[in-house]
Amino acid sequence: MLKLFLLLTGPVSAVALLYARWEYRDRGKLSPLGTVLLCLMLLVPNIVLDYAMRYEMPSTFLDYLGVVIAAFGLALCVLAMVRFKSVAQVFCNDTGYLATAGPYRWGRNPQYVGWVLFLLGFSLNDWSYWCLAALLVVAVSLHLLVLIEEEHLVRVFGRPYTEYCRAVPRYFGLPANLR
Repeated sequence: MLKLFLLLTGPVSAVALLYARWEYRDRGKLSPLGTVLLCLMLLVPNIVLDYAMRYEMPSTFLDYLGVVIAAFGLALCVLAMVRFKSVAQVFCNDTGYLATAGPYRWGRNPQYVGWVLFLLGFSLNDWSYWCLAALLVVAVSLHLLVLIEEEHLVRVFGRPYTEYCRAVPRYFGLPANLR
């Protein structure tokens, strides 16, 4: 069953990314279908991680390290999404405003960094090649989504977003004014 879900991740991700790119270019925002496809892109590989179906208490150092990384990642992801102050903006259905404060000061995509750390933590907790493959698919899919979103944000916000990109790393690091 895990092999089936892992095999589905490629086509699901490809369809979701192509559809999101088309919608951003054609409509300037995601439709409910686009949002569902992106959610599937993020959730189908996670089934391979098996954490949604069972969870064992940590017993080794690697397990505890995984719990700490997962908790930090989830907190970062939630904090980044809360910063938007709008569910519609979290799901890319409302442009809202350019978020540059809070965790967005250190990276332009803290929600995705947090999600990958969350999954990495669970991968450490339930280590297998399947987990590693699923994590890799999610990381690559999210990077491609970031590239699509950046193209859209340049169209929406123009120069302020371009300047923000020059000042703040894509994923994580010191802002240009602190380097």
